Amino acid sequence: MLDKIAYDYVTKIRKRGANVAKIKYELAERVKKFTDEERNKLRELIQKWLES
Repeated sequence: MLDKIAYDYVTKIRKRGANVAKIKYELAERVKKFTDEERNKLRELIQKWLES
């Protein structure tokens, strides 16, 4: 599940003309219910997808 969230986030941000602020806000709202461990894992996955 976290893999898909990270992948979707990165693909949305990379689209031309993407509203990055809106996408980041939506992710922040979605992640509020996650534990700290899940948030850290999601950060790592997003970094992984951004680097590739």
